[in-house]
Amino acid sequence: MSHAWWALALSGWLWWGASHADELRSTVDVAADASASLYRFDIGPQPLSAAVKSFSDVTGQSLLVDERLLAGRMSPGVRGEFTAEDALRRLLAGTGLRERYASEKAFTLESFDSAAAQASGDADSPDSSNAIWEAYGASLQASLERELCRVPGAKPGSYRLALQVWADDGGRVNRVRLLGSTGEQARDAAIDRVLEGVKVEPPPAGLGQPMTLLLLPTGASHAWHCATPVASRA
Repeated sequence: MSHAWWALALSGWLWWGASHADELRSTVDVAADASASLYRFDIGPQPLSAAVKSFSDVTGQSLLVDERLLAGRMSPGVRGEFTAEDALRRLLAGTGLRERYASEKAFTLESFDSAAAQASGDADSPDSSNAIWEAYGASLQASLERELCRVPGAKPGSYRLALQVWADDGGRVNRVRLLGSTGEQARDAAIDRVLEGVKVEPPPAGLGQPMTLLLLPTGASHAWHCATPVASRA
């Protein structure tokens, strides 16, 4: 099932790509899936933050990473036809970072030093919280998408919208701010109204707010299908 495209910033964390990561699976299984398809890349040398964004755009794979980890790092780029896994490794060559897949369509980045610490059982590694942020990002998006699917005219996939949301400790969205317009005032008002009060997972400890999200239109190859019938919320 395809879903809307989001860019999600969680207190300095970046999430790029398609929402709703698959259930977590073993790295071996994921690597096998990642090698199944070839993609054409034309990503030149550039800052790593821009390079991985382009990679996500091409492959539809989601990335969740602390943006501070990307700061100051340059990617050599990648051009040609490669599997997603091979292309990503080429993008990361010389950066001191490596990929870690959580599912077929979701990955994060970590330093080689952090990877070694995790392998030795160091629970205090800086990257040990990646799974928490990834799970929360996917859960938050799922909750917001589900509510938007209930509103006629506001179904995701046909418009672009940046917004900020605040959630209290109990997991209730208590404030929404649209950072622009979808192009229709009535739809803007409906989105603002329906997302206020939505129940989401309680934010992880230490999460800064607001959470800034960018909802992007789907392309022809990524059709949107709401998981629930469109209906008004009681």
